[in-house]
Amino acid sequence: MFNITNEAETYVADLFEQQGEEDLALKVDIEKAGTPAAAVTFNFCYSKDLGKAYSKFEYKGFNAFIDKANFDYLKESEVLLKEEGSAKKLAITAPNAKGEVPKDDAPLEEKIKYTIAAEVNPQLASHGGFVDLVEITDEMDVILNFGGGCQGCSSVKVTLKNGVEAQLKGIYPEIRSILDVTDHSQKQNAYM
Repeated sequence: MFNITNEAETYVADLFEQQGEEDLALKVDIEKAGTPAAAVTFNFCYSKDLGKAYSKFEYKGFNAFIDKANFDYLKESEVLLKEEGSAKKLAITAPNAKGEVPKDDAPLEEKIKYTIAAEVNPQLASHGGFVDLVEITDEMDVILNFGGGCQGCSSVKVTLKNGVEAQLKGIYPEIRSILDVTDHSQKQNAYM
């Protein structure tokens, strides 16, 4: 699935040996796979807790489990061990994890999701917020749901109108309107 250098494999095997648990394994996932915000994660897991979507890969001293949905994103990946001073850490290069910019003839939903991930959400992240595409109606209304610091924020209407709507309609003129279906009564994490 992915190439792991001998140094990284030994390092991970040592980590597992230190845990002293026989059923412990390594779960490899990709958060936000296929988007510019994609990130590969490594976590300890128990194979019995994983669903059937995960496949087992055997390495010296440990087993790794990877969701089949992430196979294409992890093609040509490499795990290596980096040393920074006296500290060691794993690093992965996953050239396919972020996916590709949708082609001009791609469905509008795919293009909007990519734009949200690549351009809109990085801007909202400075306030701890994000937005997800819920649907595109037949009338070309784009339905969004805000989360994080944007949910319940007193400035969300301005963010929607002057930020997200202006940006998306500027790129995709076929959009009629941008609508927000977020429950903004939840204000626990609101930025303002």
